[in-house]
Order: sequence, then C-alpha cells, then structure tokens
Amino acid sequence: MLTGRNVVHGADVVVHATGRTGSGDARGGGPRRGTGLDVTRVAVVAGRKVGGAVQRNRAKRRLRAALAGGTLPAGLDVVVVARGGVLTADFTSLQAELAGLVKRAASRIPTP
Repeated sequence: MLTGRNVVHGADVVVHATGRTGSGDARGGGPRRGTGLDVTRVAVVAGRKVGGAVQRNRAKRRLRAALAGGTLPAGLDVVVVARGGVLTADFTSLQAELAGLVKRAASRIPTP
C-alpha cells in the first residue's frame, strides 16, 4: 500500500516509492527497506487530466525514457504519476526532476 510519507511531488510528476512490509511474525516483521529483489520495479501511470489517449501514452513514454537513462536504487517499488506539464517540459529537466524525486522518495522509506 502506498502511504503519504513516501510520496514526493514535483512540478510535472508525482513519485511514490515503497519497500515491502513484513507480516509481523517471529522472523522480525515490520517495515524494511527494499523488496528483497535485485531490481527496482517501476510503474508509470497517466490519468485523464493529462489528455486523451495519445497524450497519456506520450507522457508515459517520455517518463519511461527519462527513467531508463538513470540509475535507480535496487529493491524498490516505484510508481510515477504523470501530470500535464510532462508533455511540454524539456527532457533534460524532466530527467533531473525525476531522478531527484526518486532519490527523495527512496530516502523516506524506513531502514530496518
């Protein structure tokens, strides 16, 4: 579940980052950093406020391309939500904003 403390807002995107939460059993449950995987799973979504289907798909393609160029912390689940400005933003500024937001969101996940 995505909680408010792991959400960071930018001008053009909103980033949610989370690790898995434990079940509270004898193995030491509770929140922990990361999913236990070697990769970061990313979902990119764009709501209807972004525009029609063509604009939403273009926004998602731009965000995926911006994420592909950078390095993401391993073992996180990241959801990137596009806003309307993502269509007109300069690509290099979009990359920089997205990298900063992912880094900030990842730093808010509690460590074990």
